[in-house]
Amino acid sequence: VFDTLVVDVGVVESSRKAAAELVSRGRSFDAGLVNAGMVPSRLDRTEDGVEMCFAASLVGHHVITTELLEAGLLDDASVVLVGSEAANNDMPKMMGMSVYDFALGEPSEFGTTEAEAMKNFATASGGPEYNGQRQYSTTKVFSAWWSAAMARRHDGSSRFYTVSPGANLGTAADRNATGAFKVMIAVMGKVGRYVGMDQPVSLGAKRYLDVALGRGGPYESGRTYTSRPKKLTGPLVERTPGHFTNTTLQDTALAVLDDFAR
Repeated sequence: VFDTLVVDVGVVESSRKAAAELVSRGRSFDAGLVNAGMVPSRLDRTEDGVEMCFAASLVGHHVITTELLEAGLLDDASVVLVGSEAANNDMPKMMGMSVYDFALGEPSEFGTTEAEAMKNFATASGGPEYNGQRQYSTTKVFSAWWSAAMARRHDGSSRFYTVSPGANLGTAADRNATGAFKVMIAVMGKVGRYVGMDQPVSLGAKRYLDVALGRGGPYESGRTYTSRPKKLTGPLVERTPGHFTNTTLQDTALAVLDDFAR
């Protein structure tokens, strides 16, 4: 039996109203799986002025999670935010999903400081020409930063993880894709399961539940779990590339999300 609640997690006010409704119900949570996102084909912004992929993947989730935490409804709970292998920055070049330089702690066209670069990226203002695939992969780096920074902020009271479902083309991930990327996804849909580039949606969902429930672990709060390096399917492992573990980038990203959530 499920209780449903409609929310647009790309919009702050909608997310805030949903959080208020959940708080009013007064039920605590054992676990939270926060999952929404997209691989965009064109630049769209929400009514808050935030780029759509970034907003749907992060902003609303941060609003709802934070308000449930403040209400004490996520005490001793596990919160799983959806990540992606693309954030590891080791995907084949033909996929065109390399993360932007600022996410690696390097100088960036998006801004002269880390905070400026992150805000400009999140609003798609300034920086290089918009690229939906790179927008997606870099947004998923924020997912890794979020769980790490939230784990420190709420140390001892709740647990936070970023988990990739792997390649699950059964979710119609190509519905917004265009051009060569759409063609590549279509080919992967035909042969992916034979070459380790696709797996059933049920296996992706199992990854989330395994981490949330501690099955097959141990899993450490604040960490990111994906497929092995340069893989899209297979065993779930902890990933610790330098751009994930940079605490300055983690804290700056969380502060940027705090600003958007106000």
